[in-house]
Amino acid sequence: VARYDKLHLFDVDVTDNRGRYRESDDYAHGAQVVVAQTPIGKLGLSVCYDLRFPELYTALRAAGAELITAPAAFTAVTGAAHWDVLVRARAIETQCYLLAAAQGGTHPGPRETHGHAAIVDPWGRIVAQQAHGEAVLLAERNTDEQASIRARMPVVLHRRFFSQDALRPAHTSE
Repeated sequence: VARYDKLHLFDVDVTDNRGRYRESDDYAHGAQVVVAQTPIGKLGLSVCYDLRFPELYTALRAAGAELITAPAAFTAVTGAAHWDVLVRARAIETQCYLLAAAQGGTHPGPRETHGHAAIVDPWGRIVAQQAHGEAVLLAERNTDEQASIRARMPVVLHRRFFSQDALRPAHTSE
């Protein structure tokens, strides 16, 4: 139905057994925001490290996303510190359901991933979660509630974009 190439490559140093990650050594980043029509609604696509870039999620919402995927293999260190708050924040700020599949466990490399797969609703509530191990998570999508959340708090209408010039201090005359 659609193809998504990860926009943000994980080129970081982490205080874990592996220490250094450089996805750009093996992969090129993508260049397009992707939203696909599915039987359950318009699905925005993202992957793992993309979760740290709210502007991507804003673009997915602007492109019509109602649900957003975020399959990930967050490291045990970064996942413990940031996974839950990032997944919930992206759901809240986009008012979309976040479908966050998450690899967890120990892998060759050596690499350890956090896990904690979740489905988060547009209000930021975790409606299904699996900390570790294999699972299939299911949740009902309440389109009426999603529309109500979007109507009561119309963040899309309130969003303002600023150029770098707008961020500079205003000149005052004395």
